[in-house]
Amino acid sequence: MTLENLTLEDEFVAIAPMNTSHIDGLFAAGNDPSIWQWTTESYCLTLENTTNWVNTCLEKAQLNQLQPFVIIDKTQGRIVGSSSYLNIFLEHKAIEIGFTFLHPSVQRSFVNRRCKFLLLTHAFETLKMNRVAFQTHEKNHKSRTAILALGASFEGIQRDCKIQQDGSIRSSAIYSIIKSEWPQTKANLLAKLTLPNNIKA
Repeated sequence: MTLENLTLEDEFVAIAPMNTSHIDGLFAAGNDPSIWQWTTESYCLTLENTTNWVNTCLEKAQLNQLQPFVIIDKTQGRIVGSSSYLNIFLEHKAIEIGFTFLHPSVQRSFVNRRCKFLLLTHAFETLKMNRVAFQTHEKNHKSRTAILALGASFEGIQRDCKIQQDGSIRSSAIYSIIKSEWPQTKANLLAKLTLPNNIKA
């Protein structure tokens, strides 16, 4: 099995395979320093950072180590962030969703949950994964709350596993959803999907 470069989308968001034409859009979405407080690198803080990061992502994609996407808010017609499949173990039917960032203007909006729903649905129903994992900085409580809201289960803390860009040592909180949990998790997520503020049900 190999990963395919597919665009995943619904009426309001699209998750498209990353390419070099997205560099300017990713820089515009990611040049707010607040985005990178809990990350090991500031991937899109400068145009140079963004270019290097995109090229690294595409190199890893060629090796099937990463599948990077840009997140498009279709109501605005612009890139508002990025997410990826990573830690890909197709032989074990396990994958992780990560490297996710969103422009502050769309954080806590309809965008993140809809994107995660698309990525999870594709992972479980098309790629036939047994496990989808998430991880975040142990101290990133906003991210941890958002992961739990997806229906993922907390597995534990991977202690002192990374070094942050400020030199501090990071422990990561690990979460997962497994195949047997997906039908109920999917139903719960569907009930939580929200609409853009300017769209009425």
